[in-house]
Amino acid sequence: MISSHFVLFRKTRELEAKIATFLLNIIQAGFLFSRAYERYFSSGVSDDFLSLKNQVSALEAENDTLRREVESQLYSQMLLPDMRSDILKIVEGCDKIINKYESDLILLAIEHPKIPKALETDITQMIKTSADCVSALISAVKNFFAGVDVNELIQQVYLLEHQVDIQAIDLKQAVFSDKKQPLARQTQLKYFIYNIEKLSDMAEDTADVLTVIAVKHTV
Repeated sequence: MISSHFVLFRKTRELEAKIATFLLNIIQAGFLFSRAYERYFSSGVSDDFLSLKNQVSALEAENDTLRREVESQLYSQMLLPDMRSDILKIVEGCDKIINKYESDLILLAIEHPKIPKALETDITQMIKTSADCVSALISAVKNFFAGVDVNELIQQVYLLEHQVDIQAIDLKQAVFSDKKQPLARQTQLKYFIYNIEKLSDMAEDTADVLTVIAVKHTV
């Protein structure tokens, strides 16, 4: 559970509540993303799958609103002038992840890729590792806002991102070693694997930004 107390935002409970909800929505979207893939494996683009996709879209829309409100509040109320641009960089980096959750599910619903049963377990595991990577980033962001050291969690992000890279390579090799699959289908599967892999890349990119900002504000 995301803490509702951010040291940086003592001046306004409203702003800290928006940041807390924003972060929690990303974790929730990751959970729904994983469940949506499970539903897709079992029953394709079913009503259950579409319901999960729509829930992710609703969270993404809420976070777009929250991001704009946080930006507006930081500038209109002249809050944290020395940090506002850095705070927004972190928020925007996290926002890209939930955007990716939504866009990946939309593509899944549109393209209906035929995923071999033999790959389902490995794809599910890669999704879990990607979600763990994103969760480590969100925990690091929470620690930063609470004035707690982020280094250990940042290292977790990097470790998990590397694990996703290895899982993605193994999956791509499995896709292209299956000579029964036409090249067009292999290419499509590679694209969906890349999309899942990209989630951890985004988490790593934001972790890089957070590392620099954390050092900047502790010197």
